[in-house]
Amino acid sequence: MVLDESSAKRVKGSIGSLFMHADTVDKCLMALGFVGAVFDGITNRLPMFFTSHVVNAIGSASTKGNDASQQKINKNVVAMLYVAAISWVACFIGGYCWARTGERQAARLRATYLKALLRQDLGYFDLHETSISDVIISISNDSLIIQDAISETVPMFVTKISMLISSYVVAFVLLWKLAIVALPFAMLVIVPTWLCGRSLMGLSRKIRSEYNRAGTIAEQGISSIRTVYAFVGEKKTVAEYSKALNVSAKLGLRQGLVKGLAIGSNGIVFAIWAFLSYYSIKLVRYDGVRGGTVYAIGSSIIFGCR
Repeated sequence: MVLDESSAKRVKGSIGSLFMHADTVDKCLMALGFVGAVFDGITNRLPMFFTSHVVNAIGSASTKGNDASQQKINKNVVAMLYVAAISWVACFIGGYCWARTGERQAARLRATYLKALLRQDLGYFDLHETSISDVIISISNDSLIIQDAISETVPMFVTKISMLISSYVVAFVLLWKLAIVALPFAMLVIVPTWLCGRSLMGLSRKIRSEYNRAGTIAEQGISSIRTVYAFVGEKKTVAEYSKALNVSAKLGLRQGLVKGLAIGSNGIVFAIWAFLSYYSIKLVRYDGVRGGTVYAIGSSIIFGCR
């Protein structure tokens, strides 16, 4: 039974298929890297908890005395040093483990792909018209993309999710009233970033496909230069190559537009800061909330959503 080519293109792999070449060692490395990425996100926002106490201690130095405020500041500064040490260890473990397992799985993927390709009979190559450039591009570029996804994209995603959750945990611990008010505004930052990210992924996939097509045309023209010259096909080859590059250039312009919209959407952060400042003034004035706590919560929420 022959599958339709258009239906085959619509088939999408799951996230688990990204780690299909992982062995026991890779699973252990990914587990350690996951723990490191989670602690990296947590320790990124945890200093705001101690910063609020430091700022409040500085503000109350005139009322409680310099010695008491100095002791409180020293205590929180030492705690931040401990958090920095934990963050350093977590970053190193996360970065090393994910980079190592990405390299191992990409190497195993290249070997598996080449073995599967060499096991095919001649009819497969006649049917799919696979050229040398297609094999080289598939082995090198595709494996590098998968390696980057495992080594950078996955740990970065885990770190961002951990940072978002820890930001709101810190905010709720310090002042739950302001955290509840600021909770809906997170969607104003997350949703535009998510939409632009999906658009950029689709455009990047199309641009890579057009560049591969242009590379295939150039490789075929150069490898068969005598045949092209004999049949006076220079202009046709140049025209096809230019057409492939023009399509990728138009896609690049659309990609730049989406990136501009993504950067411009960050301006909503200033509106969120304005509202949080307005509500924080009321809390400071009527509920006796300290300024350091308000600043720490606002910073934690804003930077945790980005």
